[in-house]
Amino acid sequence: MTTVGNELKSRNVNWKKYAFVYGMIAFPIVQFAIFYIWVNFNSIIIAFQEFDGYMEAGGEKYIWSLQNFKNFFLEWKLPNSEVIIGLKNTLKYFIVNLVFLLPACFLISYFLYKKIAGYKAFRVIFFLPSIISAVVLVTVYKNIIQKYGPVYTILDELFNYQLPSLLSNNATATPTIIFYTIWSGFGVNIILFQGAMSRIPPEIIEAGKIDGVGMTRELFQIVMPLVWPTISTVVILAFVGLFSSSGEILLFTKGLYDTYTISYWIFEMVQGVKGTVNLEYASTVGIFFSAIALPIVLLVKRGLEKVTESVEY
Repeated sequence: MTTVGNELKSRNVNWKKYAFVYGMIAFPIVQFAIFYIWVNFNSIIIAFQEFDGYMEAGGEKYIWSLQNFKNFFLEWKLPNSEVIIGLKNTLKYFIVNLVFLLPACFLISYFLYKKIAGYKAFRVIFFLPSIISAVVLVTVYKNIIQKYGPVYTILDELFNYQLPSLLSNNATATPTIIFYTIWSGFGVNIILFQGAMSRIPPEIIEAGKIDGVGMTRELFQIVMPLVWPTISTVVILAFVGLFSSSGEILLFTKGLYDTYTISYWIFEMVQGVKGTVNLEYASTVGIFFSAIALPIVLLVKRGLEKVTESVEY
């Protein structure tokens, strides 16, 4: 009886153990199936539907149609087209991120890696915006640049220059938000680069110093090749996020003053910000730009992989 009881007890323990393991495996699979496969598949179906009134029994009636795609391509020809303005702003955010922010983060990470004077304080300063709530950060930023704020007061006192309302002007609203994205985007990228640099074997750096390698050569000929996989990952993430920036715009201007991007434009249609919810048209726009972004990301990924293969470690 004791042997049988122990066996049953052992089976019960094993069942509980495997149930936990299977549960942990099933959770991300279910999450992926619901929030990725089903949502995206449903979006594709919606894009090919058009509202066709109401049924007698109640409820909305939809028919299969390509009208959403026709309307979308006609949108490009309109004067002051929203899709063109949104695409231009999207590319502005992306180019600034890729051309300025990422190289700046890499250089700052290198100097922090070299432990310059006060590097711990600089590390906190650069990473702080990434751990503060976006709502709080936007509020602080708006208070700094607003009329009669610190920046306004300093410029007025020193140079007798009265700063215009930066977020209420078509010419300055988008650059102001772009500057905020630069300021708030340092933290995560610097942490990624610093993490990669911290894994560089010290003897490699010491060998370079013995050979008379200066900081510039060390950065580009030793450090950069060794952290290239991380650089590739950060660049790919920048391309992946090409059409997904909308949070800052919602908090700053709600899309006014021609500040909206493609993703925020889609958000407006889904939420009915302008009075009408248009899920079908929003899905059409999303599918179109996803179809553009996917091959771009894959080509960039392939190109970076070839560069990685050619880098001498």
